[in-house]
Amino acid sequence: MANILIAGCGDLGSGLSTELIAQGHVVTGIRRTKNKFPNGVIGITGDLVEMSDDALPDADVVFLIMTPNGRNEEAYRAAYFDTAQVLIRRYRDMAKQPKVFFVSSTSVYGQSQGEWVDETTPAQPTSATAKILLETEQSLSAAFSSVAVRCSGIYGSGRYRLLETVLSGKDWEANSWTNRIHRDDVVSALVLLANSALTDKTIPAQVIVTDQTPVSMWEVKLWLATCLGSKVAVSSSEGFVPTSGKRIQGQYLLSQGWRLQYPSYVAGYHELLREFNALR
Repeated sequence: MANILIAGCGDLGSGLSTELIAQGHVVTGIRRTKNKFPNGVIGITGDLVEMSDDALPDADVVFLIMTPNGRNEEAYRAAYFDTAQVLIRRYRDMAKQPKVFFVSSTSVYGQSQGEWVDETTPAQPTSATAKILLETEQSLSAAFSSVAVRCSGIYGSGRYRLLETVLSGKDWEANSWTNRIHRDDVVSALVLLANSALTDKTIPAQVIVTDQTPVSMWEVKLWLATCLGSKVAVSSSEGFVPTSGKRIQGQYLLSQGWRLQYPSYVAGYHELLREFNALR
């Protein structure tokens, strides 16, 4: 039995905490606003940045799973870098430091000419928000034995933005490569990483979580448009071959026995479409 802190107990954190509690661990979860937590979680509601050190429990493993309030530089710094500093202050000088996992993003790979990317690829972010993510990763790794868990585009229950975009009928932007991962597969990856840490397995400093199936955005939208019966909003002057983006694969999790429940967008979006259509 281990003490595990989930700083950011939203959708991903709730799924992770449920699995860890089922394994017999003691889980403390922090949420910024809501006070509803999964059964068995020791819940703390409040802004992590404003919490005193004694509000945070001793922990064997810490997950930082934050969601910014916006897609700008200020929101990312508040959600990621500033919260990481609280964890560093609280746990850095402990005799036995926790293993820290930071749920980051594959946006730290700035490549955008169709390159193949894996865990050996250097992170070279180009956007301001991605630079903050990498800065947060580096800050944590300087203080702890930490792991940057770099997820590609997360989709799943309740995440309808792409479906709504396809239904809107707006012209599709230029085609690009896209990489996706279902929310449930992210949770299973985080559970595997927690168990690896608790059994003292060596984990690389960067781990990629993606479905291993890079695909062109137009292919995804065309399939969704067909399923939804909506307009295929492609300009005839644009080519079908992706002109930007990257193709991402990760090897570490697969080498540890991780198996995807949704190995492609087709497998994952079938369930999401049923949920979405029931609300229409």
